[in-house]
Amino acid sequence: MCPNICGIACFVVLLILSPIDIIFICTMAESLCVFNSSEFKDVQPIYLSEEESGVINISCSKKFEDVYAYFRALFNKQEISERALKLTEEAANLNPANYTVWYYRRKILKELNKDLKKEVEFCSRMTDETPKNYQIWHHRRLLIEILNDPTGELEFTQSMLQEDYKNYHAWQHRQWLISHFKLWDNELVYSEEMIKKDARNNSAWNYRYFVINSTTGFDAQVTEREIQMTLENIKKLPHNESAWNYLNGIVEDRGPSSFENVVNFCEYLLSQKQTSPQLLAFLYTAYLDKFQKTEDENFKNKAIKANVRYAS
Repeated sequence: MCPNICGIACFVVLLILSPIDIIFICTMAESLCVFNSSEFKDVQPIYLSEEESGVINISCSKKFEDVYAYFRALFNKQEISERALKLTEEAANLNPANYTVWYYRRKILKELNKDLKKEVEFCSRMTDETPKNYQIWHHRRLLIEILNDPTGELEFTQSMLQEDYKNYHAWQHRQWLISHFKLWDNELVYSEEMIKKDARNNSAWNYRYFVINSTTGFDAQVTEREIQMTLENIKKLPHNESAWNYLNGIVEDRGPSSFENVVNFCEYLLSQKQTSPQLLAFLYTAYLDKFQKTEDENFKNKAIKANVRYAS
């Protein structure tokens, strides 16, 4: 973190300058903050050479360059110490996407026998700042796996998804949690709640499919239930690609023409002047599937017409 003077300076200008000026000056103040290297007097920092920097040199603050110079030195020695752990925190705050930083940090945590629950809390704070950072989520998963304790994790993913319904990393983490720790109870209900909040949320539909496929499976009763739910969603939002994708996934094994009620529903929508690409694509696939099963030329002609309308 910057010395207090940097924060004070930003607070003072907040009273007299425009937002753009404030952002510029605070950024400059941050760049002037330096890394306190007094704890590393015995370490020879390793700075990047011009060749290592590449053709296009990325502009970094002095603090960034110093932190990573000392980080490289300690990492090369594989030093396991409190100061190395603190340094990884500095490095992670400056660049949370650096995979090596998190790898080294986990190694130090393990060797020093640190409280991993506190590290999970650290991850939570980092995720609040960068909610879609793969490395932080991966680090968190490995910690939970080592702890073998998912307490609070479903609640955490829920809080993250409340901020962004489509946060892929939060959905992925939740999917891993319920699969690894067998936390299937109430997840079908949860997926339905999330779909109601945003029916176009493809992640919520995918999650629902994963839960069913991993538990009851799509037997006849479940399939019919899911079809009815999906058709109700499509009736409200005929262009909702997420719902159509889910419907296609449900009927794929048996073939769309096997579900006469679905085909009838789609034909009704078409008669009501609904011509969404997803609707026409489904009818084309259903008619073609029926033709391949029966060799009835009538369905071949219907498939051709649906395809022509889709292309136009």
